[in-house]
Amino acid sequence: MTFNSLLQDRMQEERKRLGLTQAEAAARCDVSREVWGRYERGVAVPGGEVLAAFACLGADAQYILAGQRGTHTSSSHGATVDPERLALIAEMLESVAKKAGRKWPTKRLIAVAAEVYNTLDQDRELDEPQVERILKLVVNR
Repeated sequence: MTFNSLLQDRMQEERKRLGLTQAEAAARCDVSREVWGRYERGVAVPGGEVLAAFACLGADAQYILAGQRGTHTSSSHGATVDPERLALIAEMLESVAKKAGRKWPTKRLIAVAAEVYNTLDQDRELDEPQVERILKLVVNR
């Protein structure tokens, strides 16, 4: 088996494990559905930005690239990443940024959402008004 065929199988496996369609994964990683389809057919290889965005959604980049399962832990909390919680924070961040007249590139949005995710107490429910106040501070910094 070639690297591309292994990569395509692992990309598809991780996308399905996360419960995403090709269109959803593509949109969240800032590529077209057609490009995502090329990744999963082994016609194209995703770059670092796409893999980083996919990892922020909960995909195991170590598994995709090396075939070995990594540990999805947040270095500050020692807990696994909750993709739904991270996605909610990213959606809230995007909404707050839009209200402030800002449009961030996907890479920046993901990085800031992950930063906020890591600062929030993972054992508590998201207090949306509190999170929105935090996000307003982040957007205006």
